[in-house]
Amino acid sequence: MGAIAVIGAGIAGLTVTAKLAAHGHEVALFDKSHGPGGRCATRRSAVGAFDHGAPGFSASSAAFRAQVAAWRQAGWVCDDDEGQAAAEAAERGSSPIYGVPSMNALARQLSAQLPARVTLHTDCQVAAIEPEAGGGAWRLRLSDGITSAARFDAVAVAVPAEQAAVLLAPDAVMADRMQRVRSDPCWTVMTAWARPLPVSLPSGLSGDASRVLSTARRDDLRTGRTPLADVACRWVLHATPQWTAGHLDARSEVVIAELLRAFERQLGASLPAPSHAVAHRWLYAQVVTPCSEPCGWHAALRLGACGDAWHAHGDPGSIAPDGIERAWLSGHALAQQVHSTLSSR
Repeated sequence: MGAIAVIGAGIAGLTVTAKLAAHGHEVALFDKSHGPGGRCATRRSAVGAFDHGAPGFSASSAAFRAQVAAWRQAGWVCDDDEGQAAAEAAERGSSPIYGVPSMNALARQLSAQLPARVTLHTDCQVAAIEPEAGGGAWRLRLSDGITSAARFDAVAVAVPAEQAAVLLAPDAVMADRMQRVRSDPCWTVMTAWARPLPVSLPSGLSGDASRVLSTARRDDLRTGRTPLADVACRWVLHATPQWTAGHLDARSEVVIAELLRAFERQLGASLPAPSHAVAHRWLYAQVVTPCSEPCGWHAALRLGACGDAWHAHGDPGSIAPDGIERAWLSGHALAQQVHSTLSSR
């Protein structure tokens, strides 16, 4: 068995880590954030939690449907059976799924299930993957300039394509593949009102005529949310990729004002000032056109990549998997490649 470094603790990174650990490998999992999850993110605040990253996901392939069924049985996820999200999913033939009590809780559950042979390093940003002097192994250079003492037989990169392209510099072909992947950005506004709003609100909206607002999701009604006495409702507003791209460097207060105005236009009513409003910018929110392969792997270098930048299509004839499903499928595919290479040495 080998010693493997996995960079990125989102769904792809957690999946490839779990699979490799199950094969008996020692895995060191690195993430620059305070905890695992990636874009399965939840923002804590004085007015409650906001799922401000991926609002949910769907399951199209048989393998991922089986995995989701196990998560559902464990109480880690549930299905959204109402609102705009459910209506849109009904047209696609899939039900929207989200983590309980939050999207990030799913990642935390997956992390908690990792065996003792996995070491999780959070608040630890990897700047480069470098060959050990003399070859035969890899070392990681961290953002503070220090090179890790540990040596690794293989490295798996599970971060957004734009970031992966830099880390994959030792393999020019794979790095170039990642440079060609484009991710759309997204401004997100988390907002709450202390008093009931003067309009009848659905649980979700999508697409305003001005193309500022992409989706609006009511967050306080999700399964597992704890009601707060001084919070009447909480909403997460996602801007369109086009509007976000044109306002990447906008001040937070400008973004909040524009998305709230778009929300009012969609509701057809004026709203009082919210008691809470915070903006967050996702530079790499959603991959537009993923690579056609399930994952990237250079067996001679023992260097690979996985995540939603890879297509990892499931069953022939099924609908195209969304980002979280692609990440999970891709993580499984890369784990198999890594294990096959290392076990044949």
